[in-house]
Amino acid sequence: MAGPKIPQRIAPLSWRNPAILWTPLALAPAVGWPAAFFINEPELQRAVLLASGGVFTIALITLSASWAIGHPPRARRHVVLHVVAASFIAAFAAPLALMRVLAAVAESKAHGAGEAFTFSMSLAMTPLAMLLGLPVALISGVLFAWIALDKPRVGDGDLLHFREGLRPFQ
Repeated sequence: MAGPKIPQRIAPLSWRNPAILWTPLALAPAVGWPAAFFINEPELQRAVLLASGGVFTIALITLSASWAIGHPPRARRHVVLHVVAASFIAAFAAPLALMRVLAAVAESKAHGAGEAFTFSMSLAMTPLAMLLGLPVALISGVLFAWIALDKPRVGDGDLLHFREGLRPFQ
């Protein structure tokens, strides 16, 4: 037998309507603003866009998984936390991928030059990737959360309602 339904005091966030319009409008500045620093370097700009897109792909997958299991975010900071956690994963993996790319480029220039890049070199780059990647992810996550998601207003049905004549604190 099901018990009484307990009203939620904090309603979950919802996508701004229409979501098909607001989600890309939120992703564009959140993913694109770090690339604006590399206007004169198209290769670096492309790498930053790919990394930002990967971070938001991971973050949106984890957000949709939490929504699917019945734990939607109740505050924008939860969404930002998903983005920063995804950025942590990407920043930790970035030096490994970067070293492979640099080794491939060196190998294409001179045969045998790619063997000079080692695993310890890639691990030495991890703190730098964290130092640069996590603040960027924090700003991007805040941008995305404020543009794409909307907090329900008081009285939208999920919040606690009192009868008109009831004064609970008197």
